Amino acid sequence: NRYVMGRNSIEKGNRDNWTFTPDRIAAVEAAIQRDGAEMIQIPTGGSGRDRGYPRQYYDEILLDPDYKDARGYIIPADQPDFLTATKFVNVLIKSGIFIHRATESFDVAGQSYPEGSYVVKAAQAFRPHIRSMFEPQDHPDDYAYEGGPPTPPYDAAGWTLAYQMGVEFDKVFEGFDGPFELIEGFAEHGAGAVTDADGAGFLLSHQVNDAFIAVNRLIAGGDQVNWLTSPIEVGGEVYPVGTMYVPAGDGTIERINQLANDVGLDFVGVNSEPSGRALRVQPVRIGLWDRYGGSSQSGWTRWLLEQFEFPYEVVYPQRLDAGNLIDQFDVLIFESGAVSPELDRSGNVRAQTAQPDPGSIPEEYRERLGSITSDVTIPHIRTFMNAGGTVIGIGSSASLGYHARLPIRDALVDRATGGALPMERYWAPGSVHQIRVDNSNPLAYGMPERVDVYVNRSPVFRMTPNSGARRVAWFDSRETLRSGWALGEQYHENGVTVIDADVGRGKLVLLTPLVNHRGQPHASFKLLFNGIYYGGAEAVRF
Repeated sequence: NRYVMGRNSIEKGNRDNWTFTPDRIAAVEAAIQRDGAEMIQIPTGGSGRDRGYPRQYYDEILLDPDYKDARGYIIPADQPDFLTATKFVNVLIKSGIFIHRATESFDVAGQSYPEGSYVVKAAQAFRPHIRSMFEPQDHPDDYAYEGGPPTPPYDAAGWTLAYQMGVEFDKVFEGFDGPFELIEGFAEHGAGAVTDADGAGFLLSHQVNDAFIAVNRLIAGGDQVNWLTSPIEVGGEVYPVGTMYVPAGDGTIERINQLANDVGLDFVGVNSEPSGRALRVQPVRIGLWDRYGGSSQSGWTRWLLEQFEFPYEVVYPQRLDAGNLIDQFDVLIFESGAVSPELDRSGNVRAQTAQPDPGSIPEEYRERLGSITSDVTIPHIRTFMNAGGTVIGIGSSASLGYHARLPIRDALVDRATGGALPMERYWAPGSVHQIRVDNSNPLAYGMPERVDVYVNRSPVFRMTPNSGARRVAWFDSRETLRSGWALGEQYHENGVTVIDADVGRGKLVLLTPLVNHRGQPHASFKLLFNGIYYGGAEAVRF
């Protein structure tokens, strides 16, 4: 039946089609209840079982033209981070999707698109997978009995990759064509442009994730990299806050040309230094937490740091417990699972993973044993921040904010009892939610005002106003879910998800969403990348 399945998918992609998702079924049920509609006999000549509600509900709601399936998706070439869009396209190609590229500019449905834009037509054998990558997952509320709590999905519920990667795309609802060529093999980013190479320096967009490859290579080559703290206008174009400025020095142009060719980055030359303030990022020594037996979250972070060429070293609890961390590291990253959100009756962190008898494992691995504890590890971490170090806590490890005595509290509590919200009222399994971002904060430079993030039973905080800690991202709505399933998402409203706090001479960055979950949510990578450099950046004036 594989051929039949593929043929049927192609046919659906070539004509008007509607996918009856649980939310549309719920809309029909709500309309029937609102109207007090009664069941009627369906004129089929059958038995009394042939009864149903009037067809108008089917025609007007389920076949609403506004909810028609897309005939295709267009990914414009002029979006801020087209390099990440190209990575997304290659993910689709790897899974058997055919992708076209526009050989010249074209118009579809009254919208103009530039040459190089990607086109994904729905009339393909793997059309269901295309929809899964572009459209939200929609799970029904499965109630065990009337009035009872819903049965949650057993695993991740939402994963729409275009959302996670921050890819901009348009849906097309009628048949279309244009000057398109099928991509053979994988999509290539092509060489970037370097303009006015003989000036004082170069501007680089902070909106492009791959710009951090440039940051790491340029710093390693001895160049200065500055994040401008106010917009700059060059050649009639305004570059936003956070734009990177690289002064021209010995060998700079060679390194920039290499980056443009290898990575596809665009550099804009300027004839004079920009005026105003900036943050000059410094070389960093990164320590990435891990544990004996391995943390999959930490493993994915290793992969991510390697992809973007960040130098790092894996650090285990015994080394943290030895202290003197500021002499070894500038940044410590604690992935979800490193620091427990739960404390025992003595106020100590509960061990996350049972530790084996040291005598039962080879000697070369014994230094990896241990857990983060309140009485030994946490004081060393606080000393590290007080001395000027940066600590980043992701997911459950955002509970480091409590240990640093930040003015925060859990937003997901029952106001009547003070305890955690029961599962019958709140449950947020792995799904895509949307947050509001203050992109004037250096921690969020290069990001749009709203970002889709991956949430999996992630902490949500309330903050005391004027506390000194800064709210960088938060839920600004009672309806935060973008793809997947959630119960009680109204409890998210005004809850804080990203915090930037000064601790002594150092910095604590709390990222409650899984900003780098399995290497997928490219849209939120910058929160980690910016956090790595932000704490040690030097304030300068040009």
